[in-house]
Amino acid sequence: MQSWIDPEHQALARSAAKALKDNVAHNRSGLPPFRLPQVAQQILAGLLQFLGSGDAAPVLSLGRALGQQGLGLRALLGMSRALVREVLQRLPERTTDALEEVARVNDYLTLLVDAVAEEERLEIGIQRDEIQRALERAIQDREGELRRVILELSTPIMPVYDHILVLPLIGELDIERAGRITESLLRDVVDRQARTVIIDVTGVPAVDAEVVAALVRTARALDLVGAHPVLVGIRPELARALCHHGAELGGIVVLANLQSGVVHALRREGLDVRRVAPPKDGSSRSYRGR
Repeated sequence: MQSWIDPEHQALARSAAKALKDNVAHNRSGLPPFRLPQVAQQILAGLLQFLGSGDAAPVLSLGRALGQQGLGLRALLGMSRALVREVLQRLPERTTDALEEVARVNDYLTLLVDAVAEEERLEIGIQRDEIQRALERAIQDREGELRRVILELSTPIMPVYDHILVLPLIGELDIERAGRITESLLRDVVDRQARTVIIDVTGVPAVDAEVVAALVRTARALDLVGAHPVLVGIRPELARALCHHGAELGGIVVLANLQSGVVHALRREGLDVRRVAPPKDGSSRSYRGR
């Protein structure tokens, strides 16, 4: 092969460079177009070395290096087809030996393509893993944000009068949610200067020992910041759970329902609730504080 390809070296390199430029869109940004003639020279130099030694290792090393630099697989395939055509056109004669040499050129290009394909596969795998990790982080962040919003919406802290707050608990209550509720409640107590906080557990379906302890801790925390805790909505099953788990409710007012809790809180503020006569126009009865 070297007997006829050496003089054709530069012509083949130009042909390879042209084919690479025609397929430049398939390369990655790390390989700028002005470097393509240099890449073509590297490929032709590697071809001459392979034809002389038949050693595949340098070819695979060159392919990996070119893949890392940004040479795309489709660009290399386009160049390979163009280079084989150019070699066939420049053969001095189509003897069996000459065609075997063309086959060796094809072997070289096949090794080169395999190496670039493997490098591209690895690169795609790395990018895929990075995208997957970024997607997982985005999903986790989004889930965390949605969980926070849901918790805020499911545990509204409502002022019912000056210095009186009501916290209606609805749905399952676990340790994480209880901790968030306590944090949010204490913040609102300080911001609103609340003196009485009514915790309504009517909507809590079931509790265990940890939840009971969390409720008691919340009530104790309110007491520490100067707010009077009132627990309302204790159903029979919840009362049994509190007794079963030995909840220490000393100092915590426990009332039957929200209405009695509001009346208790108003009386602590020096207010009273009484029924007044209905207006003469027949509208519904109303209550007023005194």
